[in-house]
Amino acid sequence: MNILVKPLTSFFDLINQFVTGIGIKNLSLAYFLDIFIFTLIIRFIILPLTISQTRSSVKMGELQPKLKELQEKYKNDPQKLQQKQMELYKEAGVNPLAGCLPIFIQFPIFIAMYYVIYNFKGFAGVPFLWVPSLSMPDKYMILPILSGLTTFLSGLMMQPKTDDPSAKTQKQMNIFMSIFFVYISYKFSAALVLYWIIGNIIQITQQYFIINRIKHKEEEKLVK
Repeated sequence: MNILVKPLTSFFDLINQFVTGIGIKNLSLAYFLDIFIFTLIIRFIILPLTISQTRSSVKMGELQPKLKELQEKYKNDPQKLQQKQMELYKEAGVNPLAGCLPIFIQFPIFIAMYYVIYNFKGFAGVPFLWVPSLSMPDKYMILPILSGLTTFLSGLMMQPKTDDPSAKTQKQMNIFMSIFFVYISYKFSAALVLYWIIGNIIQITQQYFIINRIKHKEEEKLVK
């Protein structure tokens, strides 16, 4: 984990020096900007992954008619159905669990950020909106609920609009991960939860524009 913690700590300190260097004296605003800028840069670094996984999820939706045909054809042979579905996914170049991958890939960064924020002494005693200290958990549960809600919405956008077993599994995993993040967000410092919420909002925005871009390209192909 030190492989991630050390460079992320140095990077966060660099951003903090930049924010304070431009003359922002309000510590609550300065630390919010630190977390926002840090999260924005991290999300843009992993943007190629987000684009790839979003495209995969959109393709899963397009496979819905073919998946239904397979379900009808092999309804009495679950093993054959699964084999044919896997062949279809491979042929189309999609991953049926693509929607959950960004969460799993970001989770090590989230854990590394726990240590970065834990070791950053500046958050202690600095309030943010209703939270008395950024180094303490939000006892009013507002940030933990926002954490779970944005995690759920981000996962929901990536879920294929199908009713095959892999799609159902993905929906269940999305619900589980959302509840899980509500729980751990209640235990973690407000600064760390704020990082996760900002990250989710940036990702939801990215996914919205990527999905619309893909749909726009498909409409252009139909016109031609």
